Amino acid sequence: MERYKNYFNTNLKRWNELVDINAKSKFYDLEGFKAGKSSILSIEREELTDVKGKKLLHLQCHFGMDTLSWAREGAIVTGVDFSENAIGLARALSKELDISASFIHSNIYDLPKILDANFDIIFTSYGVIGWLPDLYKWAEIIDNFLKPGGIFYVIDNHPFGNLIDEKHRKEFKIGYDYFNEGKPYRFDDDGSYVDTDQEIKNKTTYDWFHPMSDIINALLNVNFELLFLHEFPFSFFQIHPDMKRREDGYWEFQTFKHSIPMMFSLKAKKK
Repeated sequence: MERYKNYFNTNLKRWNELVDINAKSKFYDLEGFKAGKSSILSIEREELTDVKGKKLLHLQCHFGMDTLSWAREGAIVTGVDFSENAIGLARALSKELDISASFIHSNIYDLPKILDANFDIIFTSYGVIGWLPDLYKWAEIIDNFLKPGGIFYVIDNHPFGNLIDEKHRKEFKIGYDYFNEGKPYRFDDDGSYVDTDQEIKNKTTYDWFHPMSDIINALLNVNFELLFLHEFPFSFFQIHPDMKRREDGYWEFQTFKHSIPMMFSLKAKKK
């Protein structure tokens, strides 16, 4: 992963800065979470059942709200994130709310050097795959930590939804390549994805757009059994200005009426 080091370091600077911004945002509703509200949305709650008493590894956990929400459901949780600021806040929340959880500061690709454990469930969600340059290595790491018969579950942006050019505020346009041969896109953005008006110092990020075939084939390559792949015509955040938040927390287009895939979920089993 040495050749990606500069990309990772650039992304890390932004994510460290985003932690405080996101924690104060209405989108994350941290005060509601502290009062007992779960951050787990309806789809993953319905699709990832029976977590009580199970060892659950949460990859790219940000500051741990979902990790701690699964702990409230009875899971024995470990959260991992490459942002030291995010992990610091996650640990503080675990202590403040008296919720048992372990949090590890690590880039996913370095995790096998740090963690020696096996899990019943590996979970990752919402804005995760685009930060990963090598999905085949990612799948190998998931396989390394998952027990035989264990479950891997991911819910995230649909690769097609990633192609929307959000800068065209009054129309729907494709701005990126679906097949881009593993090259990262550079973005220079003010604000957070939850608060576009917020000034931010670290504007640059690098994202990798992977076709759906790469996601599936990476998991099949480690001999996982695909249990399902679901696609959804709405998003978990406001990708385009035309989108409006629904009561269930998901976002959908208002004037663009064609039904297109914006999000997907995938569940696989280790043989």
